[in-house]
Amino acid sequence: MTTEISKLVLMIIAILGLAQAGFLMLLLRHEGKRAFRANRWLMVFAFASCLSFIEDITDVFLTPKWMLIVAPVFMAMTFAFVPSIYLYFREIADRPVSRPIYHFLVLLPVLAATSGMVWILFDQFVPEIIHGTDIDIDIALDQHILLSVLLMSVFVGLYVQLFVYMPKIWKVGLGYLRQAGEQLGADSAALRRWIQEILIGITAIFVIFTVTSVIDLFVEDGTWLTTIVQGSFALVFFRMCHLLASNPALFVQADWTFEDDFHADVSEPAPARNANPGSSEPAGNNVRGFLYHEDIERIAARLGRVVNETDILFDPLLSMPKLADAIGATPNQLSHVLNQHLGKSFFDFVNEVRVDEASRLLIEEPNRTILDIATEVGFNSKSTFNQAFKKITGHTPSNYRQNNFAKSNS
Repeated sequence: MTTEISKLVLMIIAILGLAQAGFLMLLLRHEGKRAFRANRWLMVFAFASCLSFIEDITDVFLTPKWMLIVAPVFMAMTFAFVPSIYLYFREIADRPVSRPIYHFLVLLPVLAATSGMVWILFDQFVPEIIHGTDIDIDIALDQHILLSVLLMSVFVGLYVQLFVYMPKIWKVGLGYLRQAGEQLGADSAALRRWIQEILIGITAIFVIFTVTSVIDLFVEDGTWLTTIVQGSFALVFFRMCHLLASNPALFVQADWTFEDDFHADVSEPAPARNANPGSSEPAGNNVRGFLYHEDIERIAARLGRVVNETDILFDPLLSMPKLADAIGATPNQLSHVLNQHLGKSFFDFVNEVRVDEASRLLIEEPNRTILDIATEVGFNSKSTFNQAFKKITGHTPSNYRQNNFAKSNS
């Protein structure tokens, strides 16, 4: 009776978790093209979780024969959880992996190993499988050494993967948290909360998974342990959906395409000019980052091209180093040009560009919501957008739209 109740609870959790994972994928997909670079890895994580929840649901309805047939796919996708989270953190930290497919190659040997296990079970227990009777796994493992080796290899591989990737995930995540205060136009508190909750939630899931797996070695019926693990997954998905729904476009990445000269180094030596004749310092920008007039003009010109020809400044995660890298300068050089020659701080410069674009969209697209426009130009919250908009224009976005709409109709 207890087992039946556990299976019923597990199926309910699986159905709720499947719905939440599907909703999470829709939210991530709705973020648009610029968010896809980072969000694709969360979508892989959500998809793998969907398969895990589907496995629990089909366990109630499918016969042992069909459960064995689909088991290799379900087991292989378990190895996609941790790499997808790692790749997501690398992407949002602006440290993307050059060949991400390598992190999923482990699925192939796992698929092969589990397929081999299924073949052995079909070969040795055909009557039991066909008639839907339970197979005594302990007897099967005792009778077939290869089956034991394959099963042990899969589980050892899963734990090795966990212990290899989790420290990397924490290292990248904590490194990004230290830089969160530098992100422009984004609600840094929301960003920090998102990263912290992802780290804690994912870690909690895998700690629970590890502990329950150890306990499962000493109990006869581990259905309730699976219920705990899947319930943890469902809770994490619920929280992720809530955070994404309340903070749209948390990690929208700009789709940057530059011409080659955008990456030229501003510090290339200029002819016949040395900061200190007779010294060994290079011409042009010296090691202290001194800018000559030609360098200032070049940086200012590239800033103009960034504004007019790209949407870099609409990236909510834009920072001084990112913009400096885009124009081929150092952060100190960019800061010097902005402050001393344009008379603007980094934040003011970018916010003015964003507010200018938002002002145009407010008038030309009167049916769009203010929040939708705010997220398109790089703001992560309506309050941040309202504050910046009023500081620059002297009006709130809604008043600005109403006043200009009234003028156009007068």
